Amino acid sequence: MAFKTWRKSETDINTVSLNGTLAVIQRFLRFCETIDAVEEDLADLIPLPNVPPNEEVRTDVPEDEAVEAIRSFYHRFEYASRRHAQFELVAEVGIRLGALQAVDLDDLETEEAVIHLQHRPESSDAYGMPLKNGADGERIINIPPELVDLLQAYIDHHRHDVTDKFDRDPLFTTTNGRISTTTIRRDFYKLSRPCEYASECPRDREIPDCDAAQNAEAANCPSSFSTHPLRKWAIMSQLDAGLPKELLSGRVDVSVPVLGKHYDQRTEERKSRRRREALEANMSQYAMTDGCQPVEEDDG
Repeated sequence: MAFKTWRKSETDINTVSLNGTLAVIQRFLRFCETIDAVEEDLADLIPLPNVPPNEEVRTDVPEDEAVEAIRSFYHRFEYASRRHAQFELVAEVGIRLGALQAVDLDDLETEEAVIHLQHRPESSDAYGMPLKNGADGERIINIPPELVDLLQAYIDHHRHDVTDKFDRDPLFTTTNGRISTTTIRRDFYKLSRPCEYASECPRDREIPDCDAAQNAEAANCPSSFSTHPLRKWAIMSQLDAGLPKELLSGRVDVSVPVLGKHYDQRTEERKSRRRREALEANMSQYAMTDGCQPVEEDDG
């Protein structure tokens, strides 16, 4: 915040340029997160200033079309793989990277269709799997039947039956034990490249000649993304579906003010459409046909 204040007050810079400067710092911190050099979500603390509405501001939330194309591809060609299961869990719920890594096999209750997120912190003799907000972040997450079936199929057919160094059974594993956050990020960068799920490049690059088409360079693809952008997408999607912020706050473990300030990046037009849908569903005077005529109510 001090740098932002100094840059704005002591230098000849407009709001758009200031936004760009801070965005560079934010992207650098995102990179640092990918190599575990800084605390998860540190980049979100960078205060980006408001810019004029007619100026384009880059966001890191994937487009709906990209998310749905990825889901469709993996449902068809790589159903219940580890990458598919991880992606669907974040896209459906919006949990953090650390929570995704921390889920144990026993935390999933298939009959109840819930996942228990538990804070298993550092102790005097071992470093467990802490949640970002500690014990306050513990919660029970409801998941739909389709996701239950997907996770069960992953467990039955693709999960490595191994324990971690604390003799716990992680949900997401490699041959060596619990999956690392670095491996999760790599999974996401790989699967979110358009050349991976659509066999095309929106930037008209020649795929065989593109360095980012190589798995080791997947993070350099300008269209790829990791867990945090998908978490934002999931939160916005649930808001669009009508889930009240007070309920969503507990589900994704962020306060209502933070939810509105840092995660809800929907345009005012998108919010207005959602309000219209809610009004039409709940108040008869707003119910309209496609021709913008009131819908006749059934007397029965």
